[in-house]
Amino acid sequence: MSLPDVRRKGWEPLPQETLIAAIEANPGDGFPWIIAPRGVAPEQRINRRRMFLAFALRATMQASLNAGGPRFASLPVPVRHRAAGTHDCWNGVREEAGEDGVALWSKLEDARCSPSRLRHDLSAFSACHLGRARPDDVQLDAWATEGALVQSYWLRQGALYEPTVALHQLLAASDVASDVPLSMLRLPSPAVCITPDPSTRERAGLDAVMVFEHGNPDDPDTGRWLTFGIWKRSEAGEFRLRLQVLSANAGAGARSVDAILSGGVGEGDGDTGKDEVSRQALDYAIKVLLYLSLDSSPVIHERPYSTAPREFRGLGKRRREERLADIERLYDRYLVGPVVLPDGLSRAAGRPEGAHHELRAHWRRGHFRMQPYGPAASQRKLIFVMPTLVRADRLGDDLGESQATTGDIAL
Repeated sequence: MSLPDVRRKGWEPLPQETLIAAIEANPGDGFPWIIAPRGVAPEQRINRRRMFLAFALRATMQASLNAGGPRFASLPVPVRHRAAGTHDCWNGVREEAGEDGVALWSKLEDARCSPSRLRHDLSAFSACHLGRARPDDVQLDAWATEGALVQSYWLRQGALYEPTVALHQLLAASDVASDVPLSMLRLPSPAVCITPDPSTRERAGLDAVMVFEHGNPDDPDTGRWLTFGIWKRSEAGEFRLRLQVLSANAGAGARSVDAILSGGVGEGDGDTGKDEVSRQALDYAIKVLLYLSLDSSPVIHERPYSTAPREFRGLGKRRREERLADIERLYDRYLVGPVVLPDGLSRAAGRPEGAHHELRAHWRRGHFRMQPYGPAASQRKLIFVMPTLVRADRLGDDLGESQATTGDIAL
């Protein structure tokens, strides 16, 4: 990547008046090398690697800022950072950071380590190498938090899950029983990103929830914890997202889901009980993960990014780069949930139980609960009870005679 390429992507290198920038062909990383400050004798030149790290970190900060702009706003959080070049920038920093970089990135990749704790390591690493170019502490911590979670997601082979609109309606009409512990959540991979449909993102101010499974933050080789990264907008129409990180024990002695939603997290940024958007985000993500824990959950794997052709014979360099940039906006995803719900159930979604007179037909909300089983009912397993049509014989004109039926609802 040449210096003009850097400028074209919107990145700002260190001031030209103080540097002599030389671009060397380096197949290993594709990043420019910064040779020396202007007017300094060769024997006094600043270490090239340290100078490059300062440049690469500033380029990474700018790419991260670009990822939060309107150009990438329609993409899921991890994909917008890849498309904006943030991921490539971090890779360049890692390759040139020496032993410090190897140690830090090995932890970011290690599924036993807490991303919430590693954000502090990444912040300290960046502050050390940015020197006088470092932002204030608040900006640096926010950027390092975002970087730690996004990098952990990609390095741990994160999977993107998009619930269908029908599943969103179904979960909105369902509750989680007070006896369901957080330990019942089973992640399909060490890192997942749950992205609501566009209408929900705009209406609720929630863009995505990342969930990481890892060991005890104080002893990664023991225990089982979950870290939630909640990306949300502070006001309608805002492109730049705010990130809140919350961690909780999901192993032995885990609290109930109800306690977690009330603000009983193990550690994190703030109290979910006092932030309605965060509480709704946790409620949504937990229900999706509980739904994925069921044996019969419908899931479709779409792979447009992995299967996209990357050989463009006959195209010039510029057109080829444009095509490759378009591919970076594609992404693999898992579509989870039913495609449609029965008409009566979709209309009843979100309608509070008891909204009708007790003699009228109505939908009873679905719920996740622990089902006793085994010898003397001594064991428990998670089940999901679908929303149920109550007093179907009295449907009348409210829901239509064609829906006057009892029994299971097929999804």
